[in-house]
Amino acid sequence: MQLTHKFLALIFAGTTCLQAQYKNNFTTVENDPYKVLHYELDNGMKVYLSINRDEPRVFTNIAVRTGSKNDPSDATGLAHYLEHMLFKGTSKIGSLDWEKEKPLLEEISKQYELHRQTTDEEERKAIYAKIDSLSNEAAKFVATNEYDQMVTELGAKSTNAYTSAERTVYVNDIPSNELDKWMTIEAERFQELTLRLFHTELEAVYEEFNRAQDNDGRQVFYEILRTMYPNHTYGTQTTLGTGDDLKNPSMVKIHEYFNKYYVPNNMAIILVGDIDPDKSLALIKKHFGPLKKGPTPAQFQDPGQPEITAPIKKEIKGTEAEYVSIAYRVGGVKTSDAMMVDLVSSILSNGEAGLIDNNLNNQQKVLRAYAYSYALNDYSLLMMGATPREGQSLDEAQNLLLEQVTKLKNGDFDESLISSIVKNEKKSQMRQAESNGWKMRTLVDGFIFDRAWEYFSNYYDNMAKISKSEVVAWANKNIKDNYVSVHKTKGERSPLRLEKPAITAVQVNRGEQSEFRKKLEKKKSERLTPLFADFEKDIKRSDAYANLEVSYIKNTTNELFELNYIFDMGSRNDKELALAVQYLPYIGTEKHTVDELKRKFYDLGLDYSVYAGDNRLYITLSGLNESLEEGAKLFEEFLATAKGDEESYKKYVDGILKKRKDAKLSKYQIMYSALYDYAVYGEESPATDILSESELRALKPAALTEKVKTLKDYKHEVFYYGPSSQEDVVDLVRKTHPVRIELKDYPERKKYAYRESDKNVVYFVDYDQVQMELLMLSRSENFNKTNLAPANLFNQYFGSGLSSIIFQEIRESKALAYSAYSVYTSPRRSDEPHFVRAYIGTQSDKLGDAVTAMQDLMNTMPREEAQFEQSRLGTLKQIETNRTTKSSIYWSYRRTNDLGLEKNFEPEIYSYLNNMDMDDMQAFFDSHIKDKKYAYLVIGKKDLADMEALSKLGEVKIMSLEEIFGY
Repeated sequence: MQLTHKFLALIFAGTTCLQAQYKNNFTTVENDPYKVLHYELDNGMKVYLSINRDEPRVFTNIAVRTGSKNDPSDATGLAHYLEHMLFKGTSKIGSLDWEKEKPLLEEISKQYELHRQTTDEEERKAIYAKIDSLSNEAAKFVATNEYDQMVTELGAKSTNAYTSAERTVYVNDIPSNELDKWMTIEAERFQELTLRLFHTELEAVYEEFNRAQDNDGRQVFYEILRTMYPNHTYGTQTTLGTGDDLKNPSMVKIHEYFNKYYVPNNMAIILVGDIDPDKSLALIKKHFGPLKKGPTPAQFQDPGQPEITAPIKKEIKGTEAEYVSIAYRVGGVKTSDAMMVDLVSSILSNGEAGLIDNNLNNQQKVLRAYAYSYALNDYSLLMMGATPREGQSLDEAQNLLLEQVTKLKNGDFDESLISSIVKNEKKSQMRQAESNGWKMRTLVDGFIFDRAWEYFSNYYDNMAKISKSEVVAWANKNIKDNYVSVHKTKGERSPLRLEKPAITAVQVNRGEQSEFRKKLEKKKSERLTPLFADFEKDIKRSDAYANLEVSYIKNTTNELFELNYIFDMGSRNDKELALAVQYLPYIGTEKHTVDELKRKFYDLGLDYSVYAGDNRLYITLSGLNESLEEGAKLFEEFLATAKGDEESYKKYVDGILKKRKDAKLSKYQIMYSALYDYAVYGEESPATDILSESELRALKPAALTEKVKTLKDYKHEVFYYGPSSQEDVVDLVRKTHPVRIELKDYPERKKYAYRESDKNVVYFVDYDQVQMELLMLSRSENFNKTNLAPANLFNQYFGSGLSSIIFQEIRESKALAYSAYSVYTSPRRSDEPHFVRAYIGTQSDKLGDAVTAMQDLMNTMPREEAQFEQSRLGTLKQIETNRTTKSSIYWSYRRTNDLGLEKNFEPEIYSYLNNMDMDDMQAFFDSHIKDKKYAYLVIGKKDLADMEALSKLGEVKIMSLEEIFGY
């Protein structure tokens, strides 16, 4: 279930303020930070338009005001499954012969109804076999994945959809010159529902359900909702549904749901990006205006929830590290509680100066603690959580959180904290206004929550009017012993496990096209000319000193800045330096405590960070440019006078050791850090080459802070992006950042030897989960610029995305996995290699078949000329409409420089792709993908693993956590 961002609980309705520059009578709101144009079609469909000229692309959402909240109680998961089926086409999209396909789909629907009503397992298997047979016959008349192929050919990115309790949203990011074609496709897509390729997609959804069973965080959240909302569908059913309902679907009920909720007066079309509002609205009217208005669909009505008069404690067992989560229930988004719980969550935790930040995180009383608000139409939640330190019980961690609630209720915070919160939220809002994605998220919330748009536009001004006394009064009224706490403990679960069904691989008609697509392709769109960043021209350079260069890019969008000090050294150069910079968040200076220091930055509307990666160290100050000079002085003072102490350092080391222990419980850390590095390097790797406990204990805090104080004695570069002039920035650097005449060279960077890739080997880690996850990994040659262009297209055509060969074969045709991909990666540095990677996540009894299917594809690439050309054209259109702008120009330059290249290589990629053909792709495949030796990284429950199937891949090595983590 998707969590909404803090302030996203507020929007739409509108006021009448006509914009003279537009022909249409758009509704706008004064002081709207996103400058949204609102309109409503005659059929009731809402339209939201917001302009961003940064690049000739448009971020699109089609939102439906329904979700799992409205699922039938005997068909849970329906809204989410319907979302998946909207990618399968209609009687026109994807149909090769509708008259022949239609009766087969009708018969499949009848068989599913019979399957639902039958309890005898043998009879059910017989019915399913008939469904499988009918589905294979129906698939002969389908142009598989045609929707995905069409939008890919437009140059679309981020094609996806999501469902949560109250919304279903369909997502694309398209070139602005393809709006007409995109709307042609989407209007047809939402005109009707066609449930084709149903049983294979159902298996993919069930694999998504399995992934949720393996997610401790999701299970904890489910338990909170079940306990908070015993009489509401927020709690009685989940978005993914139950296993029983997923295995007993009703196509009839799905059609009924679509006909009820997918009506234009319950939908919105939202466009953010490079648009002409009048022309865009004309297209919307043309394509979506004909959709027929229906009765306003009834939403689930809350019957009321029982009052919570005493704390309710629950427990969820799982494989990951222990933590506690606490929730309080208050009013929904249309009540005054929504803004108040948003503010209260920030008083408790804002990352810098909240009660939890000051009293728990900065003082290292827990490993990590937080608070946030979660708003829905009917109710909101105040959520808190904490991960305990070594030897600390969950009850102790919970009590520490509750102590902060008591402080809140007692008013143990400064009144001025409210104005600082508002200042920082406005800063965040300013930053988010630059992002089409963030704007879109807010606009979708506006439609779903149906809140007056003025309320959003004036949200933080209204929040600023809330007094401390009002906060305290509200907290004492609403936050009592009326909470639910869930203790996430370590232990075995009892997940639902089902055998794989007998599915015959359906036919994939890659070369076929529907009449709809043929007609669409006759519509010609004018191609756009790509614009590539010119590093020499776009980045202004000057010397603050003879040995210190300042790179500068002007921010012409808003009043935000970022100031970076960049050192080309990291943990591979000096492990103690990385340790030192990670210690900084827990210490103050000779003048200020850590709480005082963080509060000063927060009051100024500034963020600071010091981060050491493997190869580079970044010192960054960012925020409101009005605070730049004062912030720079404070930041330099902090770095120059940082002061540690034995107590904070001991806690810091204890925390590191607990995090290391917890990492061995995280499947992500096991798979993509420790096991991955072991497969790439062997026993000595970046994951294992860390300071030991005794080395950590032996270090002194003063020695670490000294490393920070002397950082600027090393060679480095300054980069500023913001509204100040280049001259003013250089003057500021000279004033606040003095350096030595002779800057020191970096310590030598450690290089790790790569493991030989001369034979297949399987590295298996036993981990309690429903799914098996397998990653195939093969090292290729060191960075080669000539690989960049064909790899780009290979990944699009063959390995990733909804219209790729891998997706079609493994998920669409064979229903063997929810997630499967293959990519040829490019390194970050010139002395590092490319890798071939392929991934499968599936239930254990499907793994053997899935790996066989993947191996076949990795050795024999299907040659589909039409699909290749569609991928090539789509990739070219992406390049033509992508723009590297603002601070991204500088970071793109650094990435280019790291690869040993002097200038932007994107023009060369574009030129190569313009002339690339299927034979070129085949040559790349044969030389870089085919017949490779692989390390197979597998994580899953050993008792369920098909070791015989794995042994056919290569020698199987059962890896202990101590071996791969090195401790």
